[in-house]
Amino acid sequence: MVKKKRRRKRPHGKRFRLLIYEQMWRRWALPLILIVPASIALWWSAPHLLITNDLYRALALVPAVAAVAILLLAYLSRRRAWVQCRHDHIRIQSPTFPLIISYSRVKEVKPGSFADIFDPAKEKAARRNWLGPYWGKTALVMQISKYPITKFWLRLWFSPYVLLPDAAGFVFLVEDWMALSRQIDDYRTAWETRRAKLRQRKLERQAW
Repeated sequence: MVKKKRRRKRPHGKRFRLLIYEQMWRRWALPLILIVPASIALWWSAPHLLITNDLYRALALVPAVAAVAILLLAYLSRRRAWVQCRHDHIRIQSPTFPLIISYSRVKEVKPGSFADIFDPAKEKAARRNWLGPYWGKTALVMQISKYPITKFWLRLWFSPYVLLPDAAGFVFLVEDWMALSRQIDDYRTAWETRRAKLRQRKLERQAW
């Protein structure tokens, strides 16, 4: 019995980290770190402040626990938020949620100024300053025909600066947008070629 050879799938592309999540770490790390000792100090000094109830005293540690949790999430976000080309789809990974976009949904991929996509004048002063390092950078914009899930759900899991504001699509702010653009084009072309060959084979079989 002759064994059928398995088709080797093309290896995954490079993971391009989404820089917007690294900036979140830079913004929140110091304030969150300072909250921890402040909260512990409040818990320790509670008896001296005439707070003798154990429950009330324990509540002083809540900010520390919350700060550690957010700090851990912000730290992991630096490594766990990326975009990657795969055999038949593009995977966009938020720190806690993976999203798969089929190449069939991709309409257009083009570069764009981050400041043109998200108008700094429309941002609040705090966010405008926080995004300062990125206003002059070029991002890669990928427009798609339709989101695979509702935009409301996407906003729960992704930074608003990953979602295209005026259309269905994504904004990839990465270190090397040109390399990512080439990779998307390369993988998408290979996917289209495979689909064309499959259609041709089906037509040939129908002809017989």
